[in-house]
Amino acid sequence: MSVTTLPFDRTRAEGMVSKIIHLMETKCISLNGAHHNWRGMFAASLDDICSSRTQQEFEGRVSEVLSRGGLSHVAFFHESGQRAPARYAINATFMARDEAPPRWMFQDVHEGGPAHAAGIRPGDILVKADGQQVRPPTMPPFSLGVDAELLVEGVDGRMRCVTVVLPKADPSRRKGGTPPMAQPTAVTARLLEGGVGYLKVAFFPGANGQRFARELDAALASMPTRDRLIVDLRGNLGGFVGSLRLMSYLTPDRVPIGYSMTRAGQDRGLRKEQLVCLDRLPATTLDTLKMALRFKVLHRDRSVRLTTEGLGPKPFHGRVVMLINEHTSSAAEMVAAFASEHRLATLVGTRTSGQVLGGANFAVGDGFFVRLPAAGWHTWRGGMVEGVGVAPDICVQVDAGNRFRTDPQLAAAHRIVRAEQIV
Repeated sequence: MSVTTLPFDRTRAEGMVSKIIHLMETKCISLNGAHHNWRGMFAASLDDICSSRTQQEFEGRVSEVLSRGGLSHVAFFHESGQRAPARYAINATFMARDEAPPRWMFQDVHEGGPAHAAGIRPGDILVKADGQQVRPPTMPPFSLGVDAELLVEGVDGRMRCVTVVLPKADPSRRKGGTPPMAQPTAVTARLLEGGVGYLKVAFFPGANGQRFARELDAALASMPTRDRLIVDLRGNLGGFVGSLRLMSYLTPDRVPIGYSMTRAGQDRGLRKEQLVCLDRLPATTLDTLKMALRFKVLHRDRSVRLTTEGLGPKPFHGRVVMLINEHTSSAAEMVAAFASEHRLATLVGTRTSGQVLGGANFAVGDGFFVRLPAAGWHTWRGGMVEGVGVAPDICVQVDAGNRFRTDPQLAAAHRIVRAEQIV
């Protein structure tokens, strides 16, 4: 990694810190009515932050203070860095193998993502990334738009060099815009033994959910005989509004799901019943335009409540098992919490990550941005997922020593869903 000397003095550094504090005090949501003392936390570290000699030091010291808040979706970064965790950069997650010394093993590898396209599969071991050895607990970061050279040990014990090709930036893209992000196949479907339908949902793409809704509709239509369904949300990358269609398929009726509340909504004392309701995803261009008008012009606040679409009875209702793990996050946790709260599926696997806040980026000067949780998610019955996660009904751990030669979580889900009564 190149080292970049800071191009500004203490006065400008203090100015950026002041902007960060202001944003955290006015835009960052509070959980359970508790506000963090961001001003006090930054004051205690201001000298260290302002004495930073490099961009990397400055980022690291500001990030360390922000991390003390214990909130998800918080970050501080420079537009030139464009580095991301593996789940977003190459669409894969890791688990640490219990060995001496420990090593990272690929766990969730999503179809259509860069890691999967490079031939990496669950159970492979990451030995080196770009020539550097990587060991737990340090997670390997990836530079967006830059291909990664990995040394991987396969399940058969053989070493191989793998080039993971990442999406490249559009040369016409404005500086500081959205970096090139990898996107796996959102939904894949197949029939398992006994005619059990299997849906793997990797993420919920799209600002209005229309794309995901079409792909989910098509995936379910491809399994017309299914009367039992496994929904696999393990390693799901998140998203937001598209998850409404998946939740709507779990129940025939219009059922309140939950609500998102911003800091502005909190400060105004809004009640959940007062929030604008989203209960249908757009199906046509006109619907899309109406949705854009409604949520980008008339109701720009991200405080919103969700209600299922009322899609009617489905043959698999009452016979759904949902797979979750510690890498299930964001909108996928909304789905899991809804299914659990209304007993619409049996949850199998491990507790989810507890990272379900809605983030937003704000510029603070000199190419630096702070990402903060601008909206908090609450289930309709008042449950909180942030920092807690969603617990499975049936806990099934993964044995890292098995190297994913078998999938005990999927096997358990398959046994349960084939039983006569599962919910």
